[in-house]
This record gives sequence, structure tokens and C-alpha cells, in this order.
Amino acid sequence: MPRKIELSSAYARLTLQSGVAPAAELLRGLTITEAALAEMEFIDASDLAVLFRNYNRCAGDCAWTARLGSQFNIAAHGPLGFAALSAPTLGEALDVMGSLYPSRNTAISARTCVTGSHYVMYVEDRTKEPDFSRWLVEVVLKVIEVLLSTILGHPVGKNVVISFSHPAPPDAAQLIAGYDARVIFDAERDSIGVPLAWRHLPSPLHDESVYRANVIKCREQIAAREQVGSIAIAVRNRLSNHFDTQMLHCGTAQPPPTLEQVADAMHLTARTLIRKLNREETAYKDVLQSLRREYAERLLQDARLKVADVAEILGYREAANFTRAFRRWYGVSPASWRRG
Repeated sequence: MPRKIELSSAYARLTLQSGVAPAAELLRGLTITEAALAEMEFIDASDLAVLFRNYNRCAGDCAWTARLGSQFNIAAHGPLGFAALSAPTLGEALDVMGSLYPSRNTAISARTCVTGSHYVMYVEDRTKEPDFSRWLVEVVLKVIEVLLSTILGHPVGKNVVISFSHPAPPDAAQLIAGYDARVIFDAERDSIGVPLAWRHLPSPLHDESVYRANVIKCREQIAAREQVGSIAIAVRNRLSNHFDTQMLHCGTAQPPPTLEQVADAMHLTARTLIRKLNREETAYKDVLQSLRREYAERLLQDARLKVADVAEILGYREAANFTRAFRRWYGVSPASWRRG
């Protein structure tokens, strides 16, 4: 398993505190002590796999993953959890978990999309350790179910579908009972899906300033860990942070950073940044335009913002320039798109 596949150590600490067995028993086979774990920010996935194997041996049934997932409260996920909980809509809460997960976890990848009648978050294990990957997916999907229940104010019910790619265990009824959603085994992919109509449900817990501030924190954490990863993603995260910051300061918005400014912040020369982006078959202006398009669609859904406000947040000096760009992207003006 690659060394850089890791998770927030908060998950390991909560696992030790679950009460299923003494900490020493759960840490058997590891060189990490409980005291050392308290000082760690991340734990290698292979070490958490040992912890989970010990937990499985002590738990006595297969439903422990659902129980453990329900114990991972919002605070355990740090800025990621607070950003998801304070998001404007239920769908955007899923989007936060599906896009900013690397701030807490690189053992699982995730993404959200529309599939038929559901808005789905797919998760994919990156550890490739058979038992651990299954347990980890079961825990993660329970975490997402709890998040959705918190936003809804009640259990998700059977309209929500949790799909596992692995076969049903011998005592599957116990595991199924650990979830409020409908559970399916032997699915094509691991996922959780909500009815498409729920995607735009306003969250009663929405707080714009808390949401934006924690999204920014997540992106800063990702950027700090991605110096050896995709340069395009690192640039995208920095620009996303800029736009999120401007949303908190509408009326005094600043233009997006230049290529030179981004390169300097990443301790690169502009020429080196251009070359690295070219290797990923993209360019700074392409990353910027792609983000402007995404944010334009998102911001125009906020009735409190005028078209001129959206233009300012996105760094257009004149609203007319934004309107021309929007027509190129969508074939209609921002006002027409909003009405449609």
C-alpha cells in the first residue's frame, strides 16, 4: 500500500474510544501508542487497517462498521464536516464530501453526479486491501447517511439507497439493520444515492460565512498536501479559495490572482508553472475559465445576488463582459438562464 494513502488520525482515536475493547488490544501489532496517536495529524492507511482488523475480531458481528460510522461525529471530520453541515443545500453538502475529501482522507476517492432519478455520491477504495477496503466503505457510507439525516432532521428512510459492490456477508441482516437507507449488495459500484428532487433541498443548518470559511480551510489543507500531486488541481484549489473568499466580501471583491501570483504562492516560476500545466494538457486560463463557468452557474442560483454581483465576484470589471462570456458558455444571457 503506498505510504501517502492516509486518513485523519481523528478516526483512529475515535475507534479506540468506541469501548469495544481496551486500546492496547485494538493497537496490537502496531508500533503506535495511544499517546503518540494523540499527537498525530494523519495515520497511514495500513496502520488503520491493522486497527480495523483488531476491531473486527473484538466486535463479534459484521454490523460494527455501521455503528462505528455513526460515532464519527461532525467534529471528527474537521473543516470538511463543518463545510458539509453548513452547505446551502443537501446536494451541495454531498458535493463538499465528494470533492474536498482529500483534506481528511486519501484512502477513498469520491465524486457526485446525476444518475437517472437519483443524485449519487460514488466512493472508491484506493487501498486495495480486501477486508479493510470493505470495512472502510461501509463506515464512510454510514458517515454520509448520518450527515444527510442531520440535515433532513430525521432518518433518511428507504428513499435513499446505499450500494455495496461486495457480496452480502453471512449475517447480512445485522449489517442492513445498521443503516436507515435501503441497502443493496453486489452492486456495480459503492455509492449512496438520494432522490434527485432532494438535491436542491435548502439546508436549515446553512450558514454562508461558516460554509465558505470551512471550504477555504479544506482547500488550504489539500493544497498544502498536493505539492507532489496534480498541479492543475493545486491551481484550481487556490483559485476556488479566491472565489469563495470574494463571496464573503461582495462589494469589495478583488480580481482573481494572475498566473505569476499563483506561481509565486506555489514557490514556482511562472515558466515552470506553465510547463507543469502543459504536462497535464491544460493551461492557467483554461483552469480559470472552467472555474468561472462553474461558479457562475452556482452563484446565479442565489436570488440574493444580482448579475452585476456575480460578475464582480468572478473578477469581471464590467457586467457586460461577464454576460458575453456566459453567452459563449451557455448560449443565453445570465438573466435568461436564471429565468429558465
